[in-house]
Amino acid sequence: MRLGWIAGVTMLWGQLLPNLGGQRVGISALTFLKVDPSPRSAGMAGASVAMAGDPFYAYLNPGALPRSGGGLGFSHTFWIAGLDHSYASFVWPWRVSHRLGWQAQFLGSGSIERRTEYQSQGTGEYFYATYWATGPVYAYEFSDRFSAGGSFKIVREALDVFQATTWVVDVGFLYWTDVRDFRFGVVVQNFGPNSRLRTRDNRYRDLPLDAYPPPTVFSLGAALRAWSNDHHKIETALQLNHPNDNAENLRLGVEYQYASVLFIRAGQKLGVREQYVPTAGVGLMRGWGRGRIRIDYAAEWLGRLGLQHRISVMWLSHANDKETR
Repeated sequence: MRLGWIAGVTMLWGQLLPNLGGQRVGISALTFLKVDPSPRSAGMAGASVAMAGDPFYAYLNPGALPRSGGGLGFSHTFWIAGLDHSYASFVWPWRVSHRLGWQAQFLGSGSIERRTEYQSQGTGEYFYATYWATGPVYAYEFSDRFSAGGSFKIVREALDVFQATTWVVDVGFLYWTDVRDFRFGVVVQNFGPNSRLRTRDNRYRDLPLDAYPPPTVFSLGAALRAWSNDHHKIETALQLNHPNDNAENLRLGVEYQYASVLFIRAGQKLGVREQYVPTAGVGLMRGWGRGRIRIDYAAEWLGRLGLQHRISVMWLSHANDKETR
């Protein structure tokens, strides 16, 4: 019976979300832009486009920022192969319905020893790979149900003597209903021109270097308050991603809240190769000054790439209470 269930679910999954687009793997540049900086989002397997806003929604969905009264956040991701990814954002209300902000993200390799076909143990020389993106964010609340926003980022890539500079934009919206706080969100991330590595080093001036598009992702999702009782609340979320450099995939997430102090999260990615283990995360929030401090952590198993950790700290204005209206 159990094998029958497994076979049935597998066949249904193949029909609902076939692996179309798998042939597009590896066609984009600047893939560091896809690293999710939010432990809350990562703990829910990335099913976050329709959740209520915090400063990290400058990255996740600018259209959700009006659900945030403002604040600032910083996160660090212990990424694969010894890489480190850092993210910071600042969002603040302006004239009631507007939100202005700024975001920045950075990924660095640390020192890498240069190797050649004749010196496979290293030449004693070192080089670096660094990637960063930064830019403003703006969002507007058209009504107490609908908001939209966008961001603009300058993106810089430096790999040894090669460099590339380009720009990308994100656009998103969020629609909020009064039926169990049902939300529907859509976002397009990293839309911009192709990026091409260039160099001023005469040794490589004649090296043919092609241009590649940024990792554009179209995402749509929904979130729902599934259950609430006194200090307890459970939020569920569903998100479908359509990337330009991979197959479509589905994200499922759940978040349990106790008295807006303790947060426990879990999620599952469907259609993402070698990521079959559920994600998990936890958060704590306490009042501090005129706002609140929230600390979040998430763990994600990336198959052969190992266990990946995220941690963040943010300060939230008390105006964020509008998330629960």
